[in-house]
Amino acid sequence: MAFSAPYEKAAGLRQGTLPIWQNRVIIDVDAFAHNVREICRHVGPDVELIAVVKDDCYGHGADILSPVALENGADVLAVVNIDEAIALRSSGITAPVLILGITGPAQLDEVPRRGSMTVLCQLDIARRLDEAARKVGAKVPVFVKIDTGMGRLGLRVDEVDDFVSAVRDLEGLSVEGLITHLPDADEADKSFAYGQLDVFNEIIVRLRGTGLELPRNHIANSAAITEMPDAKYQMVRAGIILYGPHPSAYVKESPDLRRVMSFKTPIIYLKRMMRGETVSYKREYTVPVDRSVIATTPVGYRHGYLRALGNRAEGLYRGKRVPVAGVVCMDMTMFDLGPGADAELGDEITLLGRDGDDEIIIDELAERAGTITYELMTGLGMRSRRYYISGGEVFGEEPPPGHRLIGE
Repeated sequence: MAFSAPYEKAAGLRQGTLPIWQNRVIIDVDAFAHNVREICRHVGPDVELIAVVKDDCYGHGADILSPVALENGADVLAVVNIDEAIALRSSGITAPVLILGITGPAQLDEVPRRGSMTVLCQLDIARRLDEAARKVGAKVPVFVKIDTGMGRLGLRVDEVDDFVSAVRDLEGLSVEGLITHLPDADEADKSFAYGQLDVFNEIIVRLRGTGLELPRNHIANSAAITEMPDAKYQMVRAGIILYGPHPSAYVKESPDLRRVMSFKTPIIYLKRMMRGETVSYKREYTVPVDRSVIATTPVGYRHGYLRALGNRAEGLYRGKRVPVAGVVCMDMTMFDLGPGADAELGDEITLLGRDGDDEIIIDELAERAGTITYELMTGLGMRSRRYYISGGEVFGEEPPPGHRLIGE
């Protein structure tokens, strides 16, 4: 993507005055590539890495980062539904794609047509998928989903044998392995997760005793990859750790990870306010000193900057922390820059990422909002214009999905 000279400089990581006043998400592609390589090193060469790129790479941009994941060691890309699989194929991806969710009857024909793998836990869906595969002369690799404690998708343990017996006779399907999910591997107490491993092991041994090979089983999510080496099996599924954060505060033994996403917003209005005056809805923020500079920015809860961050979060302005002043609005948020600020319209405030010697990480924002990093990351990443950098320079941009900026 070509930029004019002043715009290219403004769109990089360096804080400056923006000629176009808009929020921007900055995706560090080099950091993402580093994380993929580190995870591959951590799990070893004999374990296949499934890179979870669902929900537009957690808001980072699947069309840009999916090829990067493959170039740096990922073996399989995982999505949540057939529409995401189709999008990857349409972008030129030819590598294996695994659908982690349920594909409804009306779209089952697309699974073999797009050369996708999928999970299965419903016999009627399995039979329909078999018909769809045989119609085009394909054989769809499938993973049997077992519920060992998540309570979401998957067969109950006592249903597995009959289901597998029925599916292995379907000519259009090839049972690659088993899959289950760990609901609390990111907690300090992993006893339940280890109990799930025991159940998973028993099922694999029992089914292999019937002559089924099951060459590609997987249970490990990001937390298990980092802290449960017995959960590696033949494949692992890396999600949140691809993008930099730890799965939770209890997971400390991660590989060397780098943060991929930053988020910046420009100042669009400035005013000096006097001590005792109030800012935003409900008048919950009171200006503490005379002639404080209140900066209004065009970011709000519509852009994924949650309302719960009002009066709790901070931004970074010229390397110093400045508080959110009042309730976060739908499209605007105010910051108190203090009485000595010599601010200009178009100056940026960093809401996520580094400025100078300080950094706001998404774990901090999530804690202050009373939520998890996943919710904040996907919200921020999917609602503002994204800029992709490598070597500190911008090489591409994407508008927020389904949104057109005024004047474009």
